[in-house]
Amino acid sequence: MATFRYVIRDTIRQLTRHFTVVFLTLLTIVAVFLAVGMSILLSINVTALAFQIESDLTIEAYLKDQNAVESVMGRLKNMPQITNVRYISPEEALKRLDEKIGQGDQIISLLGDNPLPPSVIVTVDKAENLNLVANEIDAFPEVDDVIYAGEVAERLASLAYFLNRFAMAVFLVALITSLVVMMNTIRIALYSRREEIGVMLLVGATPNYVSLPFLLQGVVLGGMGALMALFFLVKAYRRLLEVLSRVLPFFNMLDSPEITLWLFCLLVGGGVALGWICSWLAVHKHIRRSLKPR
Repeated sequence: MATFRYVIRDTIRQLTRHFTVVFLTLLTIVAVFLAVGMSILLSINVTALAFQIESDLTIEAYLKDQNAVESVMGRLKNMPQITNVRYISPEEALKRLDEKIGQGDQIISLLGDNPLPPSVIVTVDKAENLNLVANEIDAFPEVDDVIYAGEVAERLASLAYFLNRFAMAVFLVALITSLVVMMNTIRIALYSRREEIGVMLLVGATPNYVSLPFLLQGVVLGGMGALMALFFLVKAYRRLLEVLSRVLPFFNMLDSPEITLWLFCLLVGGGVALGWICSWLAVHKHIRRSLKPR
């Protein structure tokens, strides 16, 4: 019980003694974990979007005019890789656009006529057949343009790969920054109490007994900084989801309690572990030097 009281008392004293240094350290940790959290959220959203698009086995072919609908539909139904064919009239296309962005009436009022062409949506049996079927449909003389998920998914996959590497680079830079800043904070606390620590070791205090307040200080700084970063990150992410739902209703970002829980475990757990490691490195070196015979 006496050891516990000592650890709590000295931890609070160290956190308040050098308040300016502790506050700046806390701000640095918050900024570092905010950068890590934002890069992680960006990476997982792009990865999820790429997977969602890649799993879409539909191809939409825009026709030059409505007179070609029957001939194109007949040829498509004879292709073995296609499981379903559906015709989309210009009126239905406008209705679909209006459901997504809610501006169908404005388009008609601005252009005076429905500018959307007739199209055909086909469903392919396997993802590996997307490129083959899309190229064959694009060669039809009645087809004006072809849109399918393959090319978009490939670009998003490349972007997700880059963002994953970027997130790892941000994490490494953040790790080094946090290590340097937190270790310097602990060293300042150790230096201000160097004589007291030396006396405690001389009268028989164990290194673990002396180290505990500094280790707890690092844990508190790392955990609190990561927790504050998580709070700001979740608030900003929720706000972004609200804005995107109004501006880009067809763009669905990941939104589930599991993401918040996963970020909590990753950021706060990482902050606590980082604080403990930094404190241990600084304290171990100082105590080892203090125990050397002079």
